[in-house]
Amino acid sequence: MARYTRREFQIGDYWLDQRDGSPAWYRCWIEGSRTKRVSLNTADLEEAKTALKEFFILQHTKTLEEPASTPLADILKRYQAEHGDKVVSSSSSAVAVGYWLDHFNGATVDFLSDVTKQEEFHRYLRGKDLKESSILRVITTGKAALNRAYKRGELKHVPYILTVKVGAAEPIGRPMDVAELRRLYKAAAPHLKVFIGWMLGTAARTEAITSLTAEQVEREDHLINLNPAGRAQTKKYRPTVRLIPSLAACQFRGNLVVEKSKPVHDVKSAWRTARAAADLDDKVNPYSLRHTAARWMRREGVSEWDTATQLGHRRPGVTERYTAYDPAYLKGAGEALDKLVNAVVDEWPTWGEGTAWRSGKPVQRVGWYAKLPDGFNGA
Repeated sequence: MARYTRREFQIGDYWLDQRDGSPAWYRCWIEGSRTKRVSLNTADLEEAKTALKEFFILQHTKTLEEPASTPLADILKRYQAEHGDKVVSSSSSAVAVGYWLDHFNGATVDFLSDVTKQEEFHRYLRGKDLKESSILRVITTGKAALNRAYKRGELKHVPYILTVKVGAAEPIGRPMDVAELRRLYKAAAPHLKVFIGWMLGTAARTEAITSLTAEQVEREDHLINLNPAGRAQTKKYRPTVRLIPSLAACQFRGNLVVEKSKPVHDVKSAWRTARAAADLDDKVNPYSLRHTAARWMRREGVSEWDTATQLGHRRPGVTERYTAYDPAYLKGAGEALDKLVNAVVDEWPTWGEGTAWRSGKPVQRVGWYAKLPDGFNGA
């Protein structure tokens, strides 16, 4: 009889296993003295993990529970599985939840009603040499988990969560001058060049550019919808901005930021390499581009109103829904940013498309290349 070889991944009393010689994953658990198992109908480990998480959450989600009888760990783990793992900052959320689980191991939700226990948690976090801003993020992650459970009817009520005060900080990423921008652009890999140019030409947030697709660019109306269809707006509002001439000259299909056929969602590694080659300090980070674009607009005489609109700091009202189609919409901001991009970008990288051969097999390759890679046939 086939047997199970290892516990690859476990949540509560359930774990994943495979039979000898079979790629299929099973959900397993102990019932009495026997191991029970149900096939998850997949040979993909990540799919199996997701299926096990969803099963566990469904089995353990209760309604209108008393805080005194509800393990805090259940609320936190459910929040991470259902929400934290699916957001861009999933790794930060996981770290924050980990701090809560480590400190409040075995505690119920009602345990937090004692504010002195929360103050002990703050001291625990400071003992980890975390900055006050990092401590605040950890606390607000736990607070979000509790509020989510309450809003979804899982808890009758939630305790007050004590936060910490964080002093005003300098904007993330110091601003740069044109000479520094040109050095950085020259040293950047092709896909990073595209990222730099579009960041400067839109003053957008990093995630808005790394996730940008051709479908969001309305070339006929000269607009860029930084918030894609189907994505709900968040506190970090993504506006519709002008497609300025310097960006319109940058042609692409599919995702904007691509390297070797694959979308690039994280430019940190390429950024560090280019920053070192350009001899820039470590206070220069991707957000520096947004900060620089904002400062540039004000220096060019763009109004505070238009600057705020370009940056997504101001949301248009219902009566302004079609304002973006007005030729005067963000005209001054667009002209200023076009001037900035032209001062930095002398030439866009080449968009390559064709077939590369690996091990005798054709592989379709598309993306930004300064030159087509070796073995790349066609263009």
